[in-house]
Amino acid sequence: MKSRYEIILSGVGGQGLVVGGTILGEAATMFENLNSTLTTSYGVETRGTFTKSDVIISKDEIFFPEVVEEDFVLALAQVSYDKYAKLINENCILVYDCNSIDPVDHLKARQYGFPITDAAREIGNIATANIISLGLIVKMTGVVSVESVTNVLKEQFSKKPKIYEMNLNAFNKGLEMAEQL
Repeated sequence: MKSRYEIILSGVGGQGLVVGGTILGEAATMFENLNSTLTTSYGVETRGTFTKSDVIISKDEIFFPEVVEEDFVLALAQVSYDKYAKLINENCILVYDCNSIDPVDHLKARQYGFPITDAAREIGNIATANIISLGLIVKMTGVVSVESVTNVLKEQFSKKPKIYEMNLNAFNKGLEMAEQL
């Protein structure tokens, strides 16, 4: 892992982006002895408006909690893709849901489309798209270990074994999808 990662999880309200960012940050701080911050931004409506979570994970202290130079951007909705696609730099990885987003060509960033929402439907719950996305992020960046995220999922859902199993399957699906690169 490099010494600092700045990650944006973006989409619309109701896609679990805050939960995804929380899980990623907890994996870093609780199981890898790293520093992390999470800041969120969302519309006043509960669902359907632009939402983002900025996650910073660092070996060093974090003095400003919002992403300044993205290393990884996840876009689960067209509005979020449109917001970031042309702004991010060539060192950034942009991952988007290829079944709900029309990408543009010739970006500075490396971009990869995955059928994230379709995979979540196959698992049996569209709400697992955020956990599938965590698998993609972990596999593509190495920001935290697979074991650390699995430990957080286990802790969060230990009293709900079926929910834990579904989320573990979703996370593993994201890992598998990233192996296709």
